[in-house]
Amino acid sequence: MIINKLKINGFGKLENKEIELNNKLNIIKGNNESGKSTLLKFISSSLYGISRNKNGKDISDYEKYTPWNIEDFSGKITYNVDGGDKYEIYRDFKKKSPQIYKNGQEVSNEFKVSKSKGSEFFIEQTGITEDMFFSTCLSEQREVKLDKNSQNSIIQKLSNIVSTGNENISYKKTIDKINKKQLEEIGTDRSSGRPINIINSKIEKLQEEVKIIEEYKDKKYEIEKEKNNLSIDINENRIELELLRKIKAMKEKNIINKEKIKILDNEIDGYSEMQEDKRGEINRLKEEKASKRKPYKIIYIILIIMMLLITALYIMIKNELLLVINVIIILILSKLFLNERKIKKINRKYKDNITKINENIDRLEDIKNLKLAEINKIEDEINRNEKYEEKKVIEEFESKISDKKITHILSTKYDEIVNKINEKEVQISECSISEKKIQVSNEDIEKSLENLVCLKEELDKLYKEKEELNNRNNIYNLVKQNLEEAYKEMKSNITPEFINEINNIISDSTNNRYNNCILDEDGIKVEIENGNYMSADRLSEGTIDLIYLALRISASKSISDESVPIILDEAFVYYDKKRMKNIIRYLNEKCNNQIIIFTCTDRECDIIEEEKMEYSLINL
Repeated sequence: MIINKLKINGFGKLENKEIELNNKLNIIKGNNESGKSTLLKFISSSLYGISRNKNGKDISDYEKYTPWNIEDFSGKITYNVDGGDKYEIYRDFKKKSPQIYKNGQEVSNEFKVSKSKGSEFFIEQTGITEDMFFSTCLSEQREVKLDKNSQNSIIQKLSNIVSTGNENISYKKTIDKINKKQLEEIGTDRSSGRPINIINSKIEKLQEEVKIIEEYKDKKYEIEKEKNNLSIDINENRIELELLRKIKAMKEKNIINKEKIKILDNEIDGYSEMQEDKRGEINRLKEEKASKRKPYKIIYIILIIMMLLITALYIMIKNELLLVINVIIILILSKLFLNERKIKKINRKYKDNITKINENIDRLEDIKNLKLAEINKIEDEINRNEKYEEKKVIEEFESKISDKKITHILSTKYDEIVNKINEKEVQISECSISEKKIQVSNEDIEKSLENLVCLKEELDKLYKEKEELNNRNNIYNLVKQNLEEAYKEMKSNITPEFINEINNIISDSTNNRYNNCILDEDGIKVEIENGNYMSADRLSEGTIDLIYLALRISASKSISDESVPIILDEAFVYYDKKRMKNIIRYLNEKCNNQIIIFTCTDRECDIIEEEKMEYSLINL
């Protein structure tokens, strides 16, 4: 990979600056505060994005490098990957993701996007994370040495694997320390009394309050809906109640008329019974009359026959007794005659009575006919009223209630109508009570909702605090993840050639004074003249920087298939001229990566010109 061009529109103190680099050796020279560190930060920020988080610093990188004098906070980096494709990365640093062009075609959407930093195009191209980039390919000012206090992943992986083959020695110590610090500053789901637990507890409490009030809010809509439904129900029930009452009144009128008919029917039945009684009385009188008349006629006939016989016998025998008998018969006939007259008188009386009774029967028949006429009149009135009242009810309620319901109620029996009226009255009463309760509940909810805004503001504040803690927690997790990934990667990829590369760099740069080094749990160790291994940290500052630079260069070749540029900021401060010449010669002749050196002195340029090396000089 070769960085061809840097175009800075606005970044920190740098404005409207263009820098072209060659494929091999580049010196970027400038006095202190000329913008070298800013330019170096521009390169890394163009590739990985700029952080808005403070990460333990007083201000974030975004705030630090926001341009001083202009609004434009942007720039472009142009580079070729090893495959030959040309990429142009334009960044407006106010936005998360850049615009990416490959061979003149925009390909911004072809790369994964991180929520925190935006597009991860450079990680996909090289396989190098930002932390790994700063640990290998780029060293900031006077930070060539990989400080053990920072627990850099490269050192841990190399020292653990190469020296012991056990990945849980110093790596575990690093993770333990990170976990401890993470627990103290943030906490976990299982901890208590930690910042995240305290915030979670507050959030949970507020969420519960908000949830209850939100339920009130939802309940308010439900109550309004229920209130509307109740109003509709009350209105419908009142209309139906009015209909029921009108039909009840109509049916009651018919019931009264039918009761009248029933009474008239009963009266007619009474009159019919009376007629029957009278007819029975007539028959009785006739029978009585007949029974009294028949015996006297027979006796008359017998007595007359006897009297004639006795008279004839007297004429024949002249017996006076026969005369006496005739006298007696005559007396009896006289008596019978008197009785006959009496019977005739009685018969006349019977006849008069029968006549009177027949007159009564006729009078009762007339009364019955009048009652029947009255019944017919009432029935006609019932039929007429039913049709009129039904039509009137239908016309009155057809726009309020469905025809089907009106027809159904009209055909309902009176007793059921009465029951329905009672039910409707109860329903209306209950709905009215519910309506009053709803009104009271609605007033209570309104009071609760007034407090909802304050609770949500407080909750948003806690969410932001929690988000900051989660971001910090993510950073810790990212560090641990990078440590673990780098550790596993180096464990699988570490080879003798890696150690040989470090040894070659150190040997060439020290004129074979140090030829061999190892990595173990205590870090980098170098073989000294007596054959023993001494910790690199006990050597001179220049030698320490050289060893760690060798480690960076070797590691950069192992962590990616891309030959990523080696960027060094004031990396040779502690080197003498001879050692600086050796390392620059090595970088120029044996390192295939593009080299970008930031410096504030002429030492590097003097050596390069003395050695007649090709290079590009960029003065800031």
